[in-house]
Amino acid sequence: MKHTHGVGTGKRPFGETGRPAPVVLYRSQQAGLKFLRKLLLDEKGIGLLHGPESSGKSVIVKQFLQELPNHVAFANVDGSRLKAPEFLSEVLNQFGYGVELKSADELLNMLRVIIVQLTRSREAPVLVVHNVNDMYPGALCILCKLASQRIKDRHALRIVLVSDRYFYRIMHSPSMEPITDRLMGKFELQPMTSREAVSYIYARLHSLGIEHPENLVQIDTCTRLHVAAEGLPGILDDILVAVLDQVDGGPVRLENIDHPALRHSDRSKEEPIEVKPQEEQRLPKLIITRDGTTVQEVELSSPRALVGRAGLSDVVIESHFVSRQHALLVRDQGAVVLVDLKSTNGTFVNARRISSKVLLDNDIIMIGDHRIKMIYASGNPNVKIDLPDIADTAKFKSIADARRAKIREIPVLTPADEQEA
Repeated sequence: MKHTHGVGTGKRPFGETGRPAPVVLYRSQQAGLKFLRKLLLDEKGIGLLHGPESSGKSVIVKQFLQELPNHVAFANVDGSRLKAPEFLSEVLNQFGYGVELKSADELLNMLRVIIVQLTRSREAPVLVVHNVNDMYPGALCILCKLASQRIKDRHALRIVLVSDRYFYRIMHSPSMEPITDRLMGKFELQPMTSREAVSYIYARLHSLGIEHPENLVQIDTCTRLHVAAEGLPGILDDILVAVLDQVDGGPVRLENIDHPALRHSDRSKEEPIEVKPQEEQRLPKLIITRDGTTVQEVELSSPRALVGRAGLSDVVIESHFVSRQHALLVRDQGAVVLVDLKSTNGTFVNARRISSKVLLDNDIIMIGDHRIKMIYASGNPNVKIDLPDIADTAKFKSIADARRAKIREIPVLTPADEQEA
């Protein structure tokens, strides 16, 4: 008997009730699905699927699992913050063997026996683990042991690893060799193009019974929606729910739609933040606002300042649109360099998305639903900086800094961790 488990990056507003809406996959998602299909035929049998939040990883996995032959057992598990016994119990339950919570050793032995039986009588089962980057060390140890399970000359379990962030730091640990030795490849989901977004929006609306979606959401509006959602289908779905609430028979007017992504995309049209001259200011300063109201004023007194949602950040911005470690500010030769730390929703300066940039006086930084104005004591800095070099150095120092590592420290697995599991 097959079991599915609700996982992924968030709710999917379409098809949750009533007849299921058809699956709409854009080009990158189709390529991701082909990658997972190939995993079933590969001798190594372990693959890594990763991409930004709301890129539709769970949609691809769901489609992949629905295509499996009926005789193939599978488990679809969210590994985030699961300890070893909880992880094992969930996998066993989804394989159809519900048991009371026992020790990790007992559960692991039971699961090994079941995997061997399934592989001998049918075909190697499939284990999908979402948010593998957030698993506890003990659960990762268990995953490695499961990856090592063999029957004669073949592996007894196929594994799909799903991650929001790059999994390479964990993979480089010697303890992860049972996984890396079997890794047949990795696939990174990319956002949809503007043209793909138009087709996606119309297909979604048509699946809900709207016969002429082009009359409801015109092409130029689709383009604006694509920009607001940054090409991510999960965000587009969420925006379309708000759009449908505004349907009145005529074309949708986005200025009447209340959604954070649309508010963010329109911020570049707002008037610049008015800040009084800082006569006594010596250090660079940040003026942080939300919806036109100043919420923080921060002097950059340290050489580096981490910006993010995590409580240990130097500049904490409490918003679910902001990543835990979103961006880094580096003071160098009197100037301030802004470096995006592969954030989910991106970092913008004067309405342009950036990876790194030397900030000028009065530049407007947009992070999530917050705006930050850069203020220098004496106007624009008169220095020249090798931007690629300073950006790479900033990223390296951010990772190497022990205090920063506490925010999202990924421990190296040891035998002691296995004992604790």
